Amino acid sequence: MTLNTYNEFDNNNFDLNIDHYGFESCPPNYAFGPSVRNNFVLHYIIEGSGQFTIYNKVTSLGAGDIFILPKDAVTYYQADGDQPWSYIWVGFSGSRAESILLQSSLMAKCFATSQKDSKILNQMYRLIAYADKKFTESNELEIIGELYKLLAFLIEEFPNQEAQESHNNHKKYMKQALKIIHSLYDTPLQVTTIAEKLNLNRSYLYKIFKEETGQSIKDYILMVKMKKSCDLLINSSLTISQIASSVGFTDPLAFSKAFKKTYQVSPLQFRKINE
Repeated sequence: MTLNTYNEFDNNNFDLNIDHYGFESCPPNYAFGPSVRNNFVLHYIIEGSGQFTIYNKVTSLGAGDIFILPKDAVTYYQADGDQPWSYIWVGFSGSRAESILLQSSLMAKCFATSQKDSKILNQMYRLIAYADKKFTESNELEIIGELYKLLAFLIEEFPNQEAQESHNNHKKYMKQALKIIHSLYDTPLQVTTIAEKLNLNRSYLYKIFKEETGQSIKDYILMVKMKKSCDLLINSSLTISQIASSVGFTDPLAFSKAFKKTYQVSPLQFRKINE
């Protein structure tokens, strides 16, 4: 007899979260849905069969098949009446979840047939093995690492060539954008300026930067300026006005307001705290 398992996590990693995972040995005709989820749930069918419905299309699936419940999509799935399926699943979310999944062809139909001795299945077993471990901050980091590995195997087995080429272009533009930001943080740098230097549409640059980092390019520029100002406050004797100018602010008052909004203390208070 196979015991069903279920584990749910309460964590708040911004890029990628593992929300829950488990194993289900379904009774005949057991069904779930129709429903909409706020995360992604990957299933691997170990044995038996059933039907999976998404985008109003019904597909029969069996052992060795994979299906995914996408975020915000209506799905329905039901075990067969004679040979009900057993499956292992992992639910996850985060700002990078969708962009990572889109690098896999699995997202086109939301189901596929896996290879024999699939790395995906072995990795899913590694994940649910954490059910036997005491949950600690260290284990949380480990399991997020295992989730990244699972998604890497998913892309490896079911690559989306077009998406990966696009992703490679994104990486190239990101590298160039970051180089510009770290070179010109001491100027009143605008997103439009970076877009013009890269010969990109401003909205497109904003979109790919957000997808890759989980934050807006405007927020990233400010973060770089604020971190550099902290270094100058601690390791130099420059005045606040001079530091403001050194990180691209023409108005010292605007700099002080931005600094306090970021760190909840004024630049002078920060300097005194770190003396």
